[in-house]
Amino acid sequence: MNLKNNPVVKNIIWLVMDKFLMLFLQFFVGIKVANYYGSETYGVYAYAGAVVAFFPIVLEIINPRVIKEYYGEDFNHVVSCVTTIRNICSFVLLLGVIVYGMVFNISRELYYLLVLLSLDSFLICWTFGIENYFEFKLLSKKTVVANNIVKVLAYILQYIGIMLQFTIVIIPIIRVIGSLIRGIILKRAYFKEYGERIKFIIDKSLTFKMIGESYYLWISFVAFIIYTQIDKIMIGNMLGDREVGIYTIGLQLSSILAILIGPFQNSIYPKLMEAYKRDYNEYKKIYLKSNTLFTQIYILGGILSIFVVKWLFPYLYSSEYRGAILTYSILTISIFFKANGALQTGHMTLKKITKKSFYKTLVGLILNVSLNLYLIPKFKIDGAALATAITQFVTLFLMDYFIPEYREQFFIQVKSLNPLNLIKKD
Repeated sequence: MNLKNNPVVKNIIWLVMDKFLMLFLQFFVGIKVANYYGSETYGVYAYAGAVVAFFPIVLEIINPRVIKEYYGEDFNHVVSCVTTIRNICSFVLLLGVIVYGMVFNISRELYYLLVLLSLDSFLICWTFGIENYFEFKLLSKKTVVANNIVKVLAYILQYIGIMLQFTIVIIPIIRVIGSLIRGIILKRAYFKEYGERIKFIIDKSLTFKMIGESYYLWISFVAFIIYTQIDKIMIGNMLGDREVGIYTIGLQLSSILAILIGPFQNSIYPKLMEAYKRDYNEYKKIYLKSNTLFTQIYILGGILSIFVVKWLFPYLYSSEYRGAILTYSILTISIFFKANGALQTGHMTLKKITKKSFYKTLVGLILNVSLNLYLIPKFKIDGAALATAITQFVTLFLMDYFIPEYREQFFIQVKSLNPLNLIKKD
């Protein structure tokens, strides 16, 4: 196979390039933001971000993978419909935040941060349908170009904001400006590629059909968002803003380790879908080999990254954040299990066995909150990292063995631990 001209590989490369640019810019500007404002103020910003991170509970009511099943000749109708639904939901959430700040007594700084981050979320939803369709057509290059232009501009402006000694509110203001510019670029790219414009369309029949097919994935996603975001909220309430800031640095470093997961999932899924429709045995071979390769990358990458982070950390962050090193080391375990189970959601979607994923995520929610309540007072922020690692192991790996419909993917993930599967002949 000619990897150079393989559309899946090229799509993954473009998506990974996008992530690596973010990493590069974070080294020069993102770290400067954390160091300049300090763990206390940065913790308030991270807390506001954690609150807004719950918005996808509403926004993901239609699963992106389900949407891909409906793209056909009248693709713009589908793109416009899902974008309209997202825009309405995000606008309602924005209004809710504005009203909340007026009714309840919260600090002005936190209120401004929440409103601006909510506005940023609304502007991101502005082009959701376009991005999803570009991923489906393996044209993520167009999204990456828009993202890169905006990120470079945003980080330059953030650096200038720090030099001019603005408050941390300037950071979400810049994000809002960047998202607006990004939206304009993507809309122009979409029109140039397909000669179509996004319309305001409410198609009740199509919407409810997609919601119905997304239901169990959505319920699972709701629980997943809660148990992956609740840690920062609980740390803030139990330990304070400073600890939220330190923990967020550990999370950010772990997100860098996880940069391949999203691009891998989004780019492999269309090919898996084609193979599944063509021949199931061929599909299983592609699934196993792809998952084995990805698992092996994260076994080696996770171990090496711990040593790299320990070595580089003192050169990047101020000493008040050094507690994030151990937090990161623990979180690499959870990232490994996310990588090992990266293809399972797509597999369940194709086989239409998503119903019981709800039980997995519900168990994850209960387990994570319970572990946080026990481990945070005992081990501080490292307790939250331990809770996340244990929860990911249970929900993304162990539980699949005990659910008959998911046992197949469990054994594929177990086999993926063996690198010899990469060289075995079909």
